[in-house]
Amino acid sequence: MRALALALLLLFPGAAQAQEDHSGLTRAKYVRGCLMCHNRAAPEGISPAILTGLYPERGLTPAVAMPGLTCWRRCATCFPPERKPAR
Repeated sequence: MRALALALLLLFPGAAQAQEDHSGLTRAKYVRGCLMCHNRAAPEGISPAILTGLYPERGLTPAVAMPGLTCWRRCATCFPPERKPAR
């Protein structure tokens, strides 16, 4: 049984990965870069403080609301890293 589980993990590594880390996401970044697509379905694991005052549909997941869509936050072309302020 363990060998089967190990084989499945090796064949499908994405299933074993942890949920995306939203720790660096702020409300301003979410509104600026994510709300365009996530206005109806908030990403899983996002802080409730970020969603304060926003009203996504309860129970609606991004995968159901936007099938086949890839999150732009992972794309450095659309959302390059923010520049540090000049001193």
